Amino acid sequence: MKALFGAFVVMLFFACSNEKKDRVAGVQTIDLSGLSFNSSLKLSSFAESVEIIPLETTSQSLIGEIRKIYYRNGRYYMLVTNGLANARALVFTEQGKFLYELDRLGQGKGEYIEMGTFVLMPNADIKVLGWNKTVTYDSVGNYLYESPMPYYAHDAMVFPDGSYVLRHTNLMGLPNKALYAFTEKDEELSSFLDISPVEKTKLNYFLNWNTFSTYAGKPCFTYSHADTIYSLDADKATPVFCFDFGKYKVDYREVEPTDDMIAIDKKIRNKEYVTLWSFQFYSDLLILGLGFDEKASLCFYSLKTGQFMNGIRIMDDMYLKNNSLKLRYTNLPHIVIDGYLYAPISPTTLINGYTNYKQSASSQEWNTFKQEHAFLVDLCESISEEDNPVLLRIKLKKVAQ
Repeated sequence: MKALFGAFVVMLFFACSNEKKDRVAGVQTIDLSGLSFNSSLKLSSFAESVEIIPLETTSQSLIGEIRKIYYRNGRYYMLVTNGLANARALVFTEQGKFLYELDRLGQGKGEYIEMGTFVLMPNADIKVLGWNKTVTYDSVGNYLYESPMPYYAHDAMVFPDGSYVLRHTNLMGLPNKALYAFTEKDEELSSFLDISPVEKTKLNYFLNWNTFSTYAGKPCFTYSHADTIYSLDADKATPVFCFDFGKYKVDYREVEPTDDMIAIDKKIRNKEYVTLWSFQFYSDLLILGLGFDEKASLCFYSLKTGQFMNGIRIMDDMYLKNNSLKLRYTNLPHIVIDGYLYAPISPTTLINGYTNYKQSASSQEWNTFKQEHAFLVDLCESISEEDNPVLLRIKLKKVAQ
């Protein structure tokens, strides 16, 4: 695979906040009061290099959105959806060759009515968390066993011993707990993280890309429309980071526990506010996906220095230069694995970026580009707009010490 990138835009925004840390109860403040929602990021500001992985297109492997990716033993295990529905598990090689699909809808043994999410166990078994049922398969999709599941998971995370914790999607009628822990064999261990009735309502109605990540070897949790990141053990959650969005903080004072999504939306739209769509850690870097009105922003925050940069567009200044990618909820990079940020982009975006660069480059620039990035040229000359997204594997820069 050759390094690449295709489709990104305009200038680096770099905002430095003071090194503002609240040491009370060990909680560190993430000061994002200086966020800008008219700025851009240069690709080179956070990327060392980029590889492209074309995901093979077959009748079984068609992808709408990639919500989650695991990497194990040279394989990518992907949770894909169309919008928020029709979730399936697809497995590809690290070169992007399609291997198999896990989509066992039904009510019989080894089947499930709907896949909420799935987790990859330490031994590479695949555990599908479905409606009223958890079904476990081996690493190639063979059915192993199933268990009743009284909760419907929006997201989940596995501990090294095989136990796992999930965030429930529909909390109505259940205790005011945000998280539920289970053994590897699906026996319930505990429910924890007490939340207020209003927080319970928010947790029920507002979804996000990911609610779990790992920092300094510890699992962490947050959720959309929240302002706290918690460090997790099997039976407790401890606040470790708190967001300060300044004037962009959401005002929930008028929200009632009985409000539905429409009622909540009407009450909080009285001023501009930021919502948290995703969070991931890499070393001492916190990578955030943020929503603001109709805009999406990618933000990199240094936990060491308190400095951050964010942008609603990304400029490719490394490969297909001077191309831009306007960030949206559907294309916001939100998956980090072993120091790599994964960003799916559509074939149309890649083709347009390639065409724009080819037309604007000088003869000498184009000849040099063809020699240095032959794989990218061959791909862009052959890919179709009807093909699967291509996966960008972005090697992240480490935070400056």
